[in-house]
Amino acid sequence: MDSKTTTNSLPEVLFDGMAIPPFPPLRVSVRQRFEDIRGLCTRPDDVIITTYLKSGSHWVWEIICMLLQGTTSFVKEGKGSQFLEALDDLNLINKMTSPRTLNTHLPYRWLPRKHLENDGKIVHVVRNPKDVAVSMFFHFKETGEFVGSEMLDFDDRVNGMLSNAPNQPYGGWFTYEKDFMKRSKSNIHFVHFERLKRYPLEEIKRLADFLRVSYSDQLIFHIAEKCNFTSLKEADDTTKDTTMCKKNVHGPNSKSIFLDGIADIVGTIENWKEYFTVSQSERFDDYFCEQMQGCDFKIEFE
Repeated sequence: MDSKTTTNSLPEVLFDGMAIPPFPPLRVSVRQRFEDIRGLCTRPDDVIITTYLKSGSHWVWEIICMLLQGTTSFVKEGKGSQFLEALDDLNLINKMTSPRTLNTHLPYRWLPRKHLENDGKIVHVVRNPKDVAVSMFFHFKETGEFVGSEMLDFDDRVNGMLSNAPNQPYGGWFTYEKDFMKRSKSNIHFVHFERLKRYPLEEIKRLADFLRVSYSDQLIFHIAEKCNFTSLKEADDTTKDTTMCKKNVHGPNSKSIFLDGIADIVGTIENWKEYFTVSQSERFDDYFCEQMQGCDFKIEFE
């Protein structure tokens, strides 16, 4: 075991059937923070990005910020500066200029109530759960965000996803995604990670149309170029000012890269083939078919 990881790890926060990384405000009162998020007064031009863990929120956040501003310049602050469940002081959101691109991993039931009632724009990013499993495995081993996760092998991660046990990360991929599918409405735009990776120009145009922003083909092309994963990593290293994020999000001993890094292997598709055994893949396929039966939902595994 890596003694450094173990020393810096704090127990995950358990609430409402979910295990959540121990962000400082959640350690103080997870219920209060969730209720504050639910009661947040959003603005008509706010966009909320919702994703399960390791599904591309950083990537899509940068794209949306550029579309809303009509530019290819990176926002100085990282997405962690608008990450609802982790900000030390949620009132900081009220001081931000519009348009705001808020983001969260919380399930639908905990999203700001007024935003839902007013059909505020939601961009929901979905990723192949096999790639999510691989990315989560390496992320947790690196950060130790869930105590003991650095000791788990990959089969443990697969078995964890194929389980109805309570207190999975954010309630588990299947529960999380099925809930969003039930809520499919005109104000929710689904972005499929794999399609965005394969057809960036087409998918960024779809996103721009949903956001009702003006654009040129040239702008879309340059946004796609600027938001490839090499450029995003370079921006994280050279452009982003993470002072606010580190002050208001991370605890004093945190080594988390949960908030301010494109991180590990999030930019790949079909990476799962390098890690899943045939048996694991078949078990995953069977469980997927069982859980998603009756859902109008397509995932690109290949």
